[in-house]
Amino acid sequence: MATITKTKAGTFKAVIRKNQKVIKTKTFKLKKNAREWANKIEGDSDLIALYGSDGAMTTFSALADEYEDWWSPNHNSKGLNARLGFWRDLYGDTRIIEIEAASIRKALREYRKTHAAATTNRLRSCLSSLFKYAIKQQGYLENNPVRLVPSLTEDNKIVRYLTDDERKALIAACRASEYDKLYLLALLALTTGARLGELQGLHWNDIDFTARTAILHTTKNGDSRILTMPPATMTELQQFREVGTGLVFQSQKKWNRPFEFRKHWNKALKSAGIENFRFHDLRHSCASMLVMNGATLYEAGQVLGHKSTQTTARYAHLSVDHKQALTDRILGNVK
Repeated sequence: MATITKTKAGTFKAVIRKNQKVIKTKTFKLKKNAREWANKIEGDSDLIALYGSDGAMTTFSALADEYEDWWSPNHNSKGLNARLGFWRDLYGDTRIIEIEAASIRKALREYRKTHAAATTNRLRSCLSSLFKYAIKQQGYLENNPVRLVPSLTEDNKIVRYLTDDERKALIAACRASEYDKLYLLALLALTTGARLGELQGLHWNDIDFTARTAILHTTKNGDSRILTMPPATMTELQQFREVGTGLVFQSQKKWNRPFEFRKHWNKALKSAGIENFRFHDLRHSCASMLVMNGATLYEAGQVLGHKSTQTTARYAHLSVDHKQALTDRILGNVK
């Protein structure tokens, strides 16, 4: 039964109860609006059942904590932590029964403006898995709102890489960034071919400064991988060297999460005059520099951590183009 009460602020608070338990409240400026809302909720038996369910008071943050505890013992949680962090920042104390598809769709649409379709889909999948856990493991919900938000079409064949002039401009912009490790982050991506998530999950004790290597314990492919670093990259890394198990790119606020560098990255791109370029494209740029300077597709694939040369084959045309330019320049006048 709903009750409408006037607050000290002059607004009207609608309170809906089930079995003497408050299951839903909302405040309105006008009493008639409060009544209309209450009548609408009470007239929907499915909604009343939902608000009276065991998970009705569960917040998103609380559910995310439960999910991490359930997931982490048997899985790699580095990527999960970053994706859950995005949704935590958005929903936080919001009750999970109040999270709707429209809100999720809007968030993913904004995220897609600065991220690849594949990365956006992984963010969506993370949230969907969380709701599946709430439904199947805990019985908090009956429906997954993410099901109403379709995945994006992915085009994994797109290769965007930096020209020499773009690379110089971007490096200069990263050096000048307010974030003192932006240049290091970009340099590591360019010279090791590592993915962003792999770099953000890198700990200081993963690095061998003598051998100029770093171990990635778990990668996208599920295998460990050794990164090899050129001397200039290691010199830059040495400037920030720490002892212990902390993240190399640690957040200033939360020790177990990576620093949120996006605004600094976007500012650097703008300063360098570079458009249509994602951080992941630094990995493509690494590959392009390798094949255009004589590395075979197999060798480039070893650096990038590809399981098959079929994945590396997207860069084959770069090698051919480079050879064409070489033969044109040196042998073009032979008759």
